[in-house]
Amino acid sequence: MIAFACNPVGTGEHWLGWGWAEAAAKNYEVTLLTWDRFGNEVRQHAAKLGIHPVCVGVPEAVNKLGDRGGLGRWLRQIVWHRKAARIARQLHAKKPFDLVHQTTFHTFRIPFRAASMGVPAIWGPIAGGESAPPGFSAWLGKMKNAELARKVGNRLTLAHPGIRKSLGVCRAIFVSNHTTLNFLPAWCHAKCIVVPPNAVRGEMGAPRPRSPNPDGPLRLLFVGNCVGTRSIPLVIEALRRVPELNWRLTVVGSGSSVSDWKELVLKNSLGERVTFTGLVPRERIEDYYLEADAFVFPALRDSGGSGLLEAMSYALPVVCCDWGGPAEIVDGNSGIKVSVASPEAAIEGFVAAFKRLQADPAWRLATGQNAFRRAGEIFSWSHKRAVLEATYEGCLGARR
Repeated sequence: MIAFACNPVGTGEHWLGWGWAEAAAKNYEVTLLTWDRFGNEVRQHAAKLGIHPVCVGVPEAVNKLGDRGGLGRWLRQIVWHRKAARIARQLHAKKPFDLVHQTTFHTFRIPFRAASMGVPAIWGPIAGGESAPPGFSAWLGKMKNAELARKVGNRLTLAHPGIRKSLGVCRAIFVSNHTTLNFLPAWCHAKCIVVPPNAVRGEMGAPRPRSPNPDGPLRLLFVGNCVGTRSIPLVIEALRRVPELNWRLTVVGSGSSVSDWKELVLKNSLGERVTFTGLVPRERIEDYYLEADAFVFPALRDSGGSGLLEAMSYALPVVCCDWGGPAEIVDGNSGIKVSVASPEAAIEGFVAAFKRLQADPAWRLATGQNAFRRAGEIFSWSHKRAVLEATYEGCLGARR
């Protein structure tokens, strides 16, 4: 298993990278090639599970460039994966592997160089094919030009010989969402399996009880990075159109778009109804989930949606765009998915969703309970392990 991002005590993609290794180790002997930055944590936890860690480093100058982000981050990825593939082949020559699986980062943009070792190769979950729907550029704020450049870059990357070879050689490809699936070449769709990358942490107990509170305001919550693609202005515009609705919106997080969002709120005289908290310590975020009535996630480009899944684990109904990763996490019983056929359709969809959430507290609570059950059943590691093992066995069956 090749997982650049992998840290058993980390967050985000690093925690997910470890989760795939831990899931595979239940019934398979796993040699894990990972970045050496979190080598101590990996080795400590790997010893308990029988995982054989191989910590791969890159020159310090490359690491420093990667830490600055931008192109330096991608350069580090390229250098690391080249080295990891070379080490994988050396290990394979000494003691042949039965299967190779590259999990993180969750992107199609870095070639899966170890896929050509002569054994079944599995790639993913990969993402990156997402982009803002056509017609929404005006709602991206400062990210408008960057999003356009990203679309062009994605097309050029997909034409890269190393990427096309990786897609062709792999026996199975886990894809994070249908938006990325539709972006990939049609000739590889038959071996693609949609597997959202996000997962709930630990075992979920019973959800905290909530009261309908029919006379109070509808308490809406957003938690996440405050960047243009999260498109809070769509929500502000929707709320502006329903002055008769009693609501409050809390935005938890920080990012490059906060100042623009605050300016928009003041321009529409909604300052008393919208609260921007800025960064909040991890241990305090639970309070916001418990105080909210619904979670709103208007992302126009997102491969997954960790905050959204976390909200579901607190039995909150979700309102999101029917696009990208959120569309995979939420279904019709656990929230409301808003059409992105056009900006006007999205805004009216948010208006209708907020009206229903306010008018029917009992339905709101029931939908939150459905969200809680879906999070525990579909996005647990036990469910992901079942998908992983079924795929492994399908690839290994003929060899065995």
